[in-house]
Amino acid sequence: MEFLSIIVGKIADYTIEPVARQVGYVRKLKTNVENLKDEVDKLVDAKERVQHSVDEALRKCHKIHADVEKWLKKVNEMIAEASEFLEDENQVKKECLFGLCPNLISRYRPSRKAIKLAQKVVEIPKGGAFSSVSYTTPPEDIWTSSVGYYQAFESRLLVVTKIMKELTDSNNHRIGVYGMAGVGKTTLVKEIAMRAEEQKLFKVAKVEVRQDTDLNRIQKEIAEKFGLELNENLTIAGRARLLTDYIKKNKNVLVILDDVWEMLELEKLGLPFGICKVLLTSRRRDLLSSEFGTQKEFLLKVLKEEESWSLFENIVADDVKDLDIRDTAIQVSKRCAGLPILVVTLAKALRGKSLHSWKDALRLQKMCEGKEIQEKAYSGIEWSYNHLEGEEVKSLFLIFGMLGQHNFFYDLLKYTKGMDLSLFEGINTMEEAHSRLHSLVDKLKDSCLLLDTADREWIEMHDLIRDVAIKIASRDQCFLSLVDGDEFNDWPNKVFLEKCTLISFDRINIPKLPEQLECPKLQLFQLCPTKKLLPIPHNFFKEMKELKVLDLTKICMQSLPPSIHFLKNLQTLCLDQCELRNIAMVGELRSLEILSFVGSKFKLLPKEIGQLTRLRVLDLRVCSQLEVIHPNVLSSLTKLEELRMNNNFIEWEIEDVSNISERSNASLSELKHLSNLTRLDANVKELSINCFSEKLVNFKICIGDVWNWFVKYETSNTLKLKLSQTNQLDKGLQTLMKKSEELYLDVLDGATDIVDQLDADGFPRLKYLHVQNNPEILQIVNCWSSSPIAFPNLGSLSLCNLVSLESICSGQLPCGSFKHLTNIEVKKCPKLKNLFSFSTVLHFLQLQEIKVVDCNNMKVIVDKKEEHFEAQVNDCIEYFQLQSLTLQSLPNFTCFVSNNNRNITRFKEIIPNDETADAMELFNHKEQVAFPKLVENLTSLIVDGCGGLRFLSSFSMAINFVQLKKLRICRCQNMVEIISTEEYNGIEEKILDNTFPKLESLELDTLANLETFCSSATYLKFSCLNSLIIKDCTKLGPFILDRMSKSIRDASVHYLFDEKVGFPCLEELVIKGLHKLTTLWHTQLDPNSFCKLREIFVEDCQSLIHVLVPRILKRLESSVQVLNIRNCDSLEAVFNVKETDDALLSPQLALIFSCRNPCEVQIVNCRSLKNVFPAFIARHRNLEKLQKLKIQNCEMLEQIVGEEVGVEGEAITPKFVFPSAKYVFLYNLPQLRSFYPGIHTSKWPSLIHFGVYKCDKLEMLAAESSCFQRHHQLDMPTYNQVFFLYEKDSFSNLEALVLDIKETSCGSLPVVDFFKIKYLVLYYQHITSAVPPSVLFRKCRNLETLDVNDGNFEEIYIHEGSLDGEKHLDGTLTSLKHLKIFGMNKLKHVWKDNSHLAGPVFPNLETLAVDDCPRLKNIVSPAISFRNIVELQVTNCDGMKHLITYSVAKSVINLKKMTVQNCQRMIEIVASDDDQGDGENEITFSRLEYLELSDLPNLKGFCSRNYNVIFPFFMTVSVSRCIKMKISFDGVLLNDSKREKVQIIENEGNDDDNNDDNCRGSGGGDDHNSDNDDDDDNATISCMMNEKK
Repeated sequence: MEFLSIIVGKIADYTIEPVARQVGYVRKLKTNVENLKDEVDKLVDAKERVQHSVDEALRKCHKIHADVEKWLKKVNEMIAEASEFLEDENQVKKECLFGLCPNLISRYRPSRKAIKLAQKVVEIPKGGAFSSVSYTTPPEDIWTSSVGYYQAFESRLLVVTKIMKELTDSNNHRIGVYGMAGVGKTTLVKEIAMRAEEQKLFKVAKVEVRQDTDLNRIQKEIAEKFGLELNENLTIAGRARLLTDYIKKNKNVLVILDDVWEMLELEKLGLPFGICKVLLTSRRRDLLSSEFGTQKEFLLKVLKEEESWSLFENIVADDVKDLDIRDTAIQVSKRCAGLPILVVTLAKALRGKSLHSWKDALRLQKMCEGKEIQEKAYSGIEWSYNHLEGEEVKSLFLIFGMLGQHNFFYDLLKYTKGMDLSLFEGINTMEEAHSRLHSLVDKLKDSCLLLDTADREWIEMHDLIRDVAIKIASRDQCFLSLVDGDEFNDWPNKVFLEKCTLISFDRINIPKLPEQLECPKLQLFQLCPTKKLLPIPHNFFKEMKELKVLDLTKICMQSLPPSIHFLKNLQTLCLDQCELRNIAMVGELRSLEILSFVGSKFKLLPKEIGQLTRLRVLDLRVCSQLEVIHPNVLSSLTKLEELRMNNNFIEWEIEDVSNISERSNASLSELKHLSNLTRLDANVKELSINCFSEKLVNFKICIGDVWNWFVKYETSNTLKLKLSQTNQLDKGLQTLMKKSEELYLDVLDGATDIVDQLDADGFPRLKYLHVQNNPEILQIVNCWSSSPIAFPNLGSLSLCNLVSLESICSGQLPCGSFKHLTNIEVKKCPKLKNLFSFSTVLHFLQLQEIKVVDCNNMKVIVDKKEEHFEAQVNDCIEYFQLQSLTLQSLPNFTCFVSNNNRNITRFKEIIPNDETADAMELFNHKEQVAFPKLVENLTSLIVDGCGGLRFLSSFSMAINFVQLKKLRICRCQNMVEIISTEEYNGIEEKILDNTFPKLESLELDTLANLETFCSSATYLKFSCLNSLIIKDCTKLGPFILDRMSKSIRDASVHYLFDEKVGFPCLEELVIKGLHKLTTLWHTQLDPNSFCKLREIFVEDCQSLIHVLVPRILKRLESSVQVLNIRNCDSLEAVFNVKETDDALLSPQLALIFSCRNPCEVQIVNCRSLKNVFPAFIARHRNLEKLQKLKIQNCEMLEQIVGEEVGVEGEAITPKFVFPSAKYVFLYNLPQLRSFYPGIHTSKWPSLIHFGVYKCDKLEMLAAESSCFQRHHQLDMPTYNQVFFLYEKDSFSNLEALVLDIKETSCGSLPVVDFFKIKYLVLYYQHITSAVPPSVLFRKCRNLETLDVNDGNFEEIYIHEGSLDGEKHLDGTLTSLKHLKIFGMNKLKHVWKDNSHLAGPVFPNLETLAVDDCPRLKNIVSPAISFRNIVELQVTNCDGMKHLITYSVAKSVINLKKMTVQNCQRMIEIVASDDDQGDGENEITFSRLEYLELSDLPNLKGFCSRNYNVIFPFFMTVSVSRCIKMKISFDGVLLNDSKREKVQIIENEGNDDDNNDDNCRGSGGGDDHNSDNDDDDDNATISCMMNEKK
């Protein structure tokens, strides 16, 4: 019973109690809900209390504890959930009020949920447990979120990478970054700070220092960055101790001190050397290195032009999509001069502005706050100027700025030395002045006021810095400077000129010089126009008596103006690139110390120059016409220190003429009198003994007739010798040879060894050695007979045509020999079999470039066949720097390192499956024993004409090409594969994916037996390859060939690429001469290949059937830009749609290709092609980016767009839109009938240039589509075929039109508005009528250029028949400026003689060219006005006896160039008028610059009457093969009115080989004899030339 009661009790517990609880849910709904509200309200109150504390902490920039943030998140979620429930419950109550009382279940559920929610709310702590809600942290620097407009440009990325590397080096503690103001130093170090923190390398504190060097402030900012609290009462030393202690405890700390202007004692700051990394930025390198003791300094240069534009474009965003704004924006960006601060400021200011604002910004170079920012940059540069040490360097800075941005160091030396500046005080020689100026230039570079250039002889100043220099100079000094781009308006006022001390016009054209320039205090005057300067007024220099430096560049005059006599203080005179007949007057400037004629044209250096006894520098470089230096002039210049005559004068007098009166030119012996000479640049044809002083410090001397003036190092001492015997090496030359840094040797009979016989010391100074054409040299270094260290500083060695050379060095080289050699080049050394023995190569491990060309017996580079090889090979050569290897025309070459059969056992121990037979591989697996890193540094490999090679490399060596970027293999007729896998005997190794990881360019050319790149079943990926060129590899099959595959291949299909090769980055693909190829692509391709392909060139693939297939088209849609196909006779389709996969023939096929980039398509000589584009591609706007279309010489081409296939019942007329097409050329397409074979419409809104030539089946060029269809529907007469059916305004932008006019289409030319056409070319070869059509001319009212070709009519004139009632052209061709007439075989007159013209048809013609019109009698016509003619050219017109008449010659006042060639019957250039009176006889060609007369066998003279013909003084006259012409005695044209001479350039030529090379006549030479017996030509201008013998 008791047991039963227990059971009943348990049942009650499990039934009655739960039931009661469930009933309670229904009964107590309201109570439960109210309880929930109460608990939620309490939670809300608790949340608000905590939130108030959080808000207060955030206002104090404190960090919130993580558990507080989690609690707030949980509370918010809980309140949101409860609120949502209560709102729903309230809605239920409202429904009950409307009598819709819920059932019991609807009360049960919310009541139960209210209880559950209340329990959750109660369980959440109310926040009382939080003792604090926040904590303090160091302030977060801005770089952790953004570095503004920083972009990872190549120039910046390189510097950042280098600095990060140095920061992680434990030996480096202080690093500096320097650069000019505004160049981006701050942005750069922010990027470095961000990387350092992201990579958790350092804790970073950055402080901007600037001029404020308050140590308290700097310490406080550093402490704040690290979250340290420094007591305000602490001394600087106390703060320093705290900072030092903190840094020592935290170890990895980086402190950046940005924009340091002056010295700071870092130890006093608390940053003693070595406890942390310190990165400093400054404008002054010397401040960083000398004062702060930085261990590395990095120069930050201005942005490159493309980088500057990228930054600018990134900021202005979509604004530059407007082409008008884009053009202006590019100019604005350029004017920012690569300074990021200006780029960013201007871009931000102009973003969103109108075109007017952009143009205004371009004009003013400032916008909004841009001026303020530019002023900041200016002030920073001026600060650097103010902190230069010494007035000398400050004055030098201002002078550099005034003289332009770019100058040669030597030119600046001439200017500054001539001005006698204080910086040269105590300087006695030019050599000392040179060193002094270099040291000051280095100071300016260290202060970033001059750019750091690779060439020390080139001085460059940033244009912004130059602006500041001009600003300072104009404010503090009276300087006047204008450079290219500045506009010269007028000369300054008299007051300014009277105070002015420097005037510089660099590449500025001055319209007219004043008769006299009154500048009594002027010290330097530089005038360098862009064009030849007209003669200077006689009194121009009269009031410049203090002038010390005068630079007149590009002046052309008979002699200097007489007022040059007044320049008594002149010390430097530069007459560079001038044309002067007489320079004798220069000899009167007795104070001259520096005289320069660089690049000037004159033949004689007169004896008056010998009067300049104070002269220290005479610069005659590149005076190409200099033939005579008066005897004893050079020996008279006893103070001369520098004589520079390179690249010109070689006519030194022979020494055996003892009597000076018998000499006609300078002698080398005169140099012996120049005891102060330290610099000599000279060319000598034949050597005289003992002429060169041992005292020469700087020299460039060429002896012999085989050298050009090229030097490898501009500043080096260079000696080039062609000596027949070694005994010609006198003591002076031997000394110079020992001093030489570049040495070139030719012939030198008797020399068999360079070191042993020429310099027993081993040429310790030599950097470059070139030896050529010596028949006896056996080796360069013979170590058996001598033991000095050979060539310890030689960097480059070149050997050419040494027919007896057997080795570079024989014997054991002393240690240290060739230790700096990086480049070696060997050409035409037929006995040389190798470059190095194995023991010798140990001295050449630093070699970076090897080039071997045309050495027939060369077999290997390194020969290992030595007795002690086995002992040597124990120490593998780990260190090899070879970067570039070029092997060319080496027919017997077999490998890089020869095999050693005696050691084959040792190799077999290391390499399994070795074969004793030579595999004929350039690099084989055996070489890894001695050269394990032979190819690891190679970046360029060129193998050309090495017939002994069957493979380039073994498989195992190929994986070591980890740095290779360029691979070119050509003309290796026995090469069958590039990479050999024979070493594995068919065992596949999955290693190809890592081969050639950096290869960018691969070229395979003329490899007649090449079958594949590699035989393998594995996958080969060229990760970085962007250019692939394959030419004339006639046997080439698949790029990767699986010879082990058992799959059956279709013998008729020959493809190149399949899934076994990957080209993810390929941009350029060139395929030429692959005759087996039927398609480029296999049906299975690597999924990531060819997606970046931009350019496809296919040529001479005779079996190729199609180029692009659907599977490849989709990949090309966003990349392809150029498609060029040529000479593919079997090509049936460019775009192949005949795929076996039916899914690809669905209507969606049109969507697989969309040309998204500007592109061009060119197809030439594809005889089987019938159309270019399938209709589905052309009509769905897939070609909307097509810009250029050229189709030429395709015999079977009928349409451009093929007929629509597979579309039935479509009533809509096809529409083809080419919105971007600008150029369309259709040439020699004999079957072309239409653009599309049916009714269609097309639109060409951007078309600029359209050409149609030799398309004989075209009946009508174009018609407006709606009119054509309407006529067609009404059965009105229409042409069967119209090429273009276009929409209105399709050709609204057409500017150039080329048409082949046929007689059948004369009346059917398109009714198109051609009002914008400026250039029109017409071919009339099919016209037999004498009257060409005129409809085009009436439509081309803006025509500027007209070419008329191949007509068969006698006169050219516009038909006067009616067209819309018009009888004449009436101004139609008034805009025409250029007229060319070519190939008119029957043309007799340019215009119909009986045409009744109201005025000239061509009133504004500037250029008239007539060519190949054999029956033309003259070009004179009432239709042509010659008044504006600038250039006149007549060629191959055998019917003409004269060019123009006297009256026409009088009117050609603007003529600048006249050319008459190959006119067999021409007798004279200017003929008399029939009605001319006797009193008229003067003709003036005031602007003629160039006159050429050639191949005029009957030309007797310029004119036959006694005309006074006046030419400009400096006109160039070129005469060749005019055998009846005669010339005056001294070889010049005489201007009788002024008695001035016009030089003739006589082109000797060779009638047999049609050689037109110019040969300048020598004034007074025997080739020019006076002949006055011919009375037919008595013009006062003599241009006669004797018949050549």
